[in-house]
Amino acid sequence: MKDDMALVASALLGGPEMFGPIIERYRDAVFAVALSRLRNFDDAEDIAQEVFIEAFEHLGKLSDPSRLGAWLRAITIHRCIDHLRLRRENIGLEEVAEQLEDNANPQAEAEQKELRAQVMSAIGQLSNKQRETTTLFYINGYSQEEIAKIQEVPIGTVRRRLHDAREKLKEEMIGVVEGVLKSEVPKEDFGKRVFEILSRYGRPATPWGELDEITSELQKIGKAGLEGFTKALSSPHYQTRRFAVRILPALELDQELIIELLKKSLADSNKEVRKTAFRSLAEIMYDDQSRHAELASCLIQLLTDPSWNTRWYVAWWIGEYGIAKYVSLERIVGIFLDEKDSRVRKNLEYLMRAVLNAQEVDKQDSKD
Repeated sequence: MKDDMALVASALLGGPEMFGPIIERYRDAVFAVALSRLRNFDDAEDIAQEVFIEAFEHLGKLSDPSRLGAWLRAITIHRCIDHLRLRRENIGLEEVAEQLEDNANPQAEAEQKELRAQVMSAIGQLSNKQRETTTLFYINGYSQEEIAKIQEVPIGTVRRRLHDAREKLKEEMIGVVEGVLKSEVPKEDFGKRVFEILSRYGRPATPWGELDEITSELQKIGKAGLEGFTKALSSPHYQTRRFAVRILPALELDQELIIELLKKSLADSNKEVRKTAFRSLAEIMYDDQSRHAELASCLIQLLTDPSWNTRWYVAWWIGEYGIAKYVSLERIVGIFLDEKDSRVRKNLEYLMRAVLNAQEVDKQDSKD
């Protein structure tokens, strides 16, 4: 079996398909933590689903993959707190909905509800920490060592909590608790449902520093992967589009085609995609001095970008990296006069000075 660090690495590189093993390993644990807090089986399953979606979206921010279980537990607790707060605000509506609910098998449903209620009442006698530990232990046979790692406590603490819980629960009730918990864990299609939702979100936010292996694989695919990249650039999810424009310069594709794709991405609806497209375009075109005028022409449009941060950075970059000579001073002055943000105006002033200096150098060169 892979350890948590390997599971996280695989999920970062493989997207929703490779996130499945994380769900499989921690599905019952997340459900158990949610159940111990909410004391409602249906709500706990809904929260568990939300937790894995959130975890997928923020997996790249997990600084220590060995804490995967504890991290998932923390997310679960936060989502439970939010749920309970919302429930308090809407309790009247929930009660009405329960009264109107039409059950296909009223007797069986009533018996199941009664058994659930007995178990929740029994473990409700326990403290929060005892209840969570007990639920983790009986729901799917998590070992004391595994529970200690998830809760980030010494194993002796887990043993004491279990001992104290058994003392409070009647002996015959232990078997009922275990039986109900095991029967109520999310079914096998839980992972499938989560995967279907994750597939609509695009890739997790993978840190740029961890992209070497992905880049290597895509380089091997080469031109055969062009259709996939074209599709990625039109994805409704900005993370997917940003990833695609970031990785394009490293691919062994026709350079002119890559440049055209990046130029289109400069007008993307998301500022992060636009900024990444700018960096990728500069990465390709800057080293070729014959393309500096073309690059400057592409970047000018970003000086009126909706994002002040993009305008601020691009104004500085054009002035700093020696392509100001290809920029129309009249155009920059017009942009400067329309600019309202003082931070951006400062860098536009810097760019105007760079354009003027470049013009002076050209005049001097022509005299010589």
